[in-house]
Amino acid sequence: MNRFILGAAGAGILAATTLGLAVPAAAAPLGGSNASEVVNALRAKGYDVQINGDQSASLSACTVTDVSGLSSASKGTVYVGVSCNDDHDE
Repeated sequence: MNRFILGAAGAGILAATTLGLAVPAAAAPLGGSNASEVVNALRAKGYDVQINGDQSASLSACTVTDVSGLSSASKGTVYVGVSCNDDHDE
């Protein structure tokens, strides 16, 4: 019986830890957001931001395709993938 209780408690702690680590990912800006706003928000939170992707227009004309490197443990570099509309051809 004690093994069952310890096993259940261990599983509960593991689940809580996993959910706790998922929170920063859920708080990450979603793809399709305005790249300029996302970059500014991340910088305001203390992250260094590396922009990845074809940046053929100003950041305000770009959208976010993905965000990686977010961590609740440290404020390191975050990588923001962007896609920009190049209106120069029209």
